[in-house]
Amino acid sequence: MHDLLFWLKANYIEVIGTLSGIAGVWLTTRQIIWCWPVSLVNVLCYVYVFFMTKLYADFGLQFFYLALIFYGWYHWIYGGKDRHELQVNRLSLKGFAIYFFTGSILTILTGILLARFTNASLPFLDSFLGVWSIICTLLMAKKIVENWLIWVVVDGIYIGMYIYKGLYPTSILYLLYALIALYGYFEWKKEYNKLNQAKFSA
Repeated sequence: MHDLLFWLKANYIEVIGTLSGIAGVWLTTRQIIWCWPVSLVNVLCYVYVFFMTKLYADFGLQFFYLALIFYGWYHWIYGGKDRHELQVNRLSLKGFAIYFFTGSILTILTGILLARFTNASLPFLDSFLGVWSIICTLLMAKKIVENWLIWVVVDGIYIGMYIYKGLYPTSILYLLYALIALYGYFEWKKEYNKLNQAKFSA
């Protein structure tokens, strides 16, 4: 018990980040607007965690998340037709091709910069995960169903990286993220199908 309390005291910021991250993603699958302020707590915690572990791409990623949180918060409320609540949508093949090309280029460029100018750990893997996390969050802010499928892949790779770095609570967090992402995909897909049926029957 003493060892557990000592560990919690030493890692309380990561623990708070883990718990708020789980809550934020779960609220997102339910399309509850409180997902955004809860996710804000998660991001602020991981600004500290990633800086201390020298995962600089993930550290920088948190500042993109900050911007996307405020964007998503606003967009969910006013981004729909006639500035009403945003509805769930699907990603077209053309849209996926654009995101895939952009993500690939940004991954290479960011990896080169981190490898050359910093002492970053795992620069190219960290860059790949960071770039695709930004893309996923943007798609989430736009309520695109496929964001959850991409998250499943990204979260699965994150699990291995965080185990390697000794960030065990964070690796558990990303395992839960992956499972919740699967749930989120089926929930949002069901919502999308329901909206389409309503349109056709109108």
